Amino acid sequence: MPKRVDHQQRRGEIAEALFRVVARGGVPAVTLRAVAAEAGISMNLVQYYFPAKEAMLRFAWRRVVELSVERAAAEVGRALETGDERAVVRAYLAAVLPSDDRTRLLAAVQIAYFAADVTRGGPHPDEEALLPHLVRGLTEQIAVAQRGKRVSAALDAGMEAGALATMAAGLVTGILGGAYTAEAAFALVDYRIAQLFRP
Repeated sequence: MPKRVDHQQRRGEIAEALFRVVARGGVPAVTLRAVAAEAGISMNLVQYYFPAKEAMLRFAWRRVVELSVERAAAEVGRALETGDERAVVRAYLAAVLPSDDRTRLLAAVQIAYFAADVTRGGPHPDEEALLPHLVRGLTEQIAVAQRGKRVSAALDAGMEAGALATMAAGLVTGILGGAYTAEAAFALVDYRIAQLFRP
């Protein structure tokens, strides 16, 4: 009996190969042939799933978003169980920072996509930006902490959230570029959160 092929799994494997190509050479390094070689499959098979490079790039970006959301949901979900807004804010930021080989790979892919967007004058219409989601989540938790008098009511929750999200985005680049270790980056996050949640 012929072996049944899980098409979604195969697309995922191709996306993973694309991630590795992008992490090494950026988005311009992506070709159907390069991804096929990285995946160890024929170019015809890649073309079966993705007739054009652009379709493959779009699918891979959606996969990056899915994986990022899954990571954030796990981190934030655990923190929400504590009922501590400070822990939830930290979890949101921790979910952004690369802390192992896998998260470094995914962060490098995200940055490569952003770099490609900058050079072509903006994101592709299908690319969902992740930063606004982070800002919204942080704003909500800071506002809850303000109502509980754990964060000063004089602060602008949205502006504080934007500052934290921007810091985290910068730290991602710093970690990947070797300016910060993951430990040093988390120390900066903890310092900034301590300032926000100051009694």
